[in-house]
Amino acid sequence: MNKIKPWILASRPKTLFASLSPIVIGLSFSFYIYHSVDWLVAILTVLSAALIQIGSNYANDAYDYLKGSDDFRVGPERMAQKGILSPHAILNMMYFIFTISVLIGFYLALVGGWPIVAIGLISIVFAIIYTGGPFPLGYNGLGDLAVFIFFGLISTIGTFYLQSQALNSSSNIFEHIFPIMLISVAVGCLNTAILVVNNIRDYKSDKQSNKKTLVVFWGERFGCFEYASLLVISTFCFIMYGIIIEKYLISYLMLFNLFIIYSLIRKVFNYKNSNLNKVLEKTSQFVFFNALLFLFSTLVASL
Repeated sequence: MNKIKPWILASRPKTLFASLSPIVIGLSFSFYIYHSVDWLVAILTVLSAALIQIGSNYANDAYDYLKGSDDFRVGPERMAQKGILSPHAILNMMYFIFTISVLIGFYLALVGGWPIVAIGLISIVFAIIYTGGPFPLGYNGLGDLAVFIFFGLISTIGTFYLQSQALNSSSNIFEHIFPIMLISVAVGCLNTAILVVNNIRDYKSDKQSNKKTLVVFWGERFGCFEYASLLVISTFCFIMYGIIIEKYLISYLMLFNLFIIYSLIRKVFNYKNSNLNKVLEKTSQFVFFNALLFLFSTLVASL
């Protein structure tokens, strides 16, 4: 294995779909409202979010190994777990990645002010304490809530806020709070569903390593119902969004999602016989597919 490949594997590039989906949706909504996009701000937002996601993945790789939860791992291999990279080296790279994200954030802070400074710093802190620190969120039943907040509400609303300040600094985002909340909740539910599949797959190993996810607390069947609820709520929010802004294409398109959702839910409820790694991959693809579907419908609605 060459020197770069382990770092790429540890960064888990497939997870970037989860972090980029709320940004795509936030940018789409901005375009619908302002009929324009500040591309420099958009690109820097994407880069900053991607770097925070990569830094978070490095933190997970190192801290899960240090806490011993990777000893029983059934998912994709981790670099610290396999002894390919040392936890110390991974954590150093994590800090380097976060530093670059902060440097990019300086320009975004000039555009968005103190709210963006707060969002950036809080996101980095929570990326670390998700698996690190004395009370790691992912080990104490708070992982689902953290993902919903940061990969739903904050990412989507933060992206829209940045665009509103870049394009029209006198704009009041609270004028659009209901539709932006609907789509933020929608993508937050989708991204949380990815974590739920992961937790169902890792139920036995998490229980052995004392990682107290909601699935460990309440059982695999609970996780199945949680997963189904998240997908249904997400679709409902997207449909309601289309109805509220009176652009019904998004509502009609999201109805077709019900066929995909039914297939995914069936596989999750059949978790004992399903390849949950494949379901996890399909769920991640479904999240990004929804973001692209939202982008497409927004472009059509703006014609």
